[in-house]
Amino acid sequence: MSTAFATIYDFLSLGNVFLLLFTLMVSHYIMVLYEFRGMPPGPRFTAVPVLGNVFSLDSKAEKLTDAFRSLKRNYGPVFSLKLGSYKFVMASTPESVKEMLIKKSTEYAGRPQTYSVQTRTLGGKDIAFGNYGPSWKFHRKLFTSVLRQYVSDIPLIESRVSVQAQKLVQFMQEQDGKPFDPADCLMRGVADVICGITFGEGFDTTHPDLNQLLNLCANIVENDDVARLVTVLDFFPFTKYLPIKAYDRFIQPFFEMFGIIRKFLREREENFDPAKSVQDFISGLLCARNEAKMAGDGERSAFLSDDYLVNDVEVMFAAGYETTSTTLKWVIAYLVNHPKYQEDIQRQLDEVLGERSPSLNDRASLPLVQAAIIETLRLGNVGPLLLPHVTMTDTTLCGYRVPKDTIVFADTESVHLNPNCWKDPTNFNPYRHIDKNGQLITNQSNFFPFGAGRRVCAGEALAKVKLFLFVSWILQNFTFVPEVDGHPPELRGIFSITQFPAPYKIRAIQRK
Repeated sequence: MSTAFATIYDFLSLGNVFLLLFTLMVSHYIMVLYEFRGMPPGPRFTAVPVLGNVFSLDSKAEKLTDAFRSLKRNYGPVFSLKLGSYKFVMASTPESVKEMLIKKSTEYAGRPQTYSVQTRTLGGKDIAFGNYGPSWKFHRKLFTSVLRQYVSDIPLIESRVSVQAQKLVQFMQEQDGKPFDPADCLMRGVADVICGITFGEGFDTTHPDLNQLLNLCANIVENDDVARLVTVLDFFPFTKYLPIKAYDRFIQPFFEMFGIIRKFLREREENFDPAKSVQDFISGLLCARNEAKMAGDGERSAFLSDDYLVNDVEVMFAAGYETTSTTLKWVIAYLVNHPKYQEDIQRQLDEVLGERSPSLNDRASLPLVQAAIIETLRLGNVGPLLLPHVTMTDTTLCGYRVPKDTIVFADTESVHLNPNCWKDPTNFNPYRHIDKNGQLITNQSNFFPFGAGRRVCAGEALAKVKLFLFVSWILQNFTFVPEVDGHPPELRGIFSITQFPAPYKIRAIQRK
């Protein structure tokens, strides 16, 4: 034994240790070069063991998109890198985004199943973060079919949005022209619409449980430091074994939301009557479960367990209110900064509506309202990076090799701000979406606020309805001006789960 130790000790000379480390590093870089052969260009020799290219990111960037800025500058708009255990590709050109989202939609239809995603979705059981497969396809179809009835039932959806729009108008009237932050009233107005659609007539955020549900959602979005940290930690699977409190702080609110939703499910199931027509999202889900049970369909019944249903309801509620209310905050901020466009929109509202309230039937006659919303979605970029996609098979992107299980980001903000796609892209100009006949241009290319292809946002149609009615109502009744004359809201985005404008205050001056 002593002879063996002596041999090892003799080997561990400084020169031999250096040679061993050198050999390991060379082997590592050979493996990296082999892994990324034929893939988009990127930093290869800064990929350190375990961590990958983490030191190639711009550590001082406030937004996730800005963290990749130097890589884009050095390697071009389509590049690849390694972070932790994952290979990444960034698609930032119109051609690459269209290829992955539309032309090869199925090949890029997966989602990364990281630790936080798996944990907070109870095993990937939701349609936003669930991986592409039989259960996802089943729930996507169910989700859209239940939701479609509200979008197609014009009187029903119009009634529910208009009631909340009236309440929003009343709140703004009560401010009596004094400065206020519109964030909370916009959030609650949109959330109350979603409460009615999801939980049924008469339910809104005055209900203690639904108010708590809203607060939990808002805290997740607002706690952007934790969200960003967890996003980075997820790239390194070993971190789930470490005593890191960020995971608990990020994931625990989801479990609390699931607890509230399970309570509603139990209460509704106890009084569920399958003979009654579907009146809300939850009853639509319960109706589907009852039909699967009556048909003796074991696979469908398994896909309709409580874990799946609470995820469906959570996605419906959280995604249904947050992105819409954030877009409304951007709309007001942009129009306060550009009062001429606000005046033009109001002139059109007056000409079309007169004294009556806005209706969904007025959409074709109010192209400027819709154009302002479209321009806000383009320039505000509520989702500057779409939710990450994962390749389901070996494929290609812009001629480069992209192996199976590669995480691919669609940098839609780069497309929306691309000067080759949009003239003066950083300027807010709703008229770019109006044709020479004064009609709305409805088939804009290079425009992906809701994504596209297989993973396009399931709530797109509903979001457009809510945005049109809310914007029409508030601009018909108020002119929005800066908190202090000459000092409009700062048009700076803060990125968390979504990108929202920096907090601001404005004054709502009643028009009538």
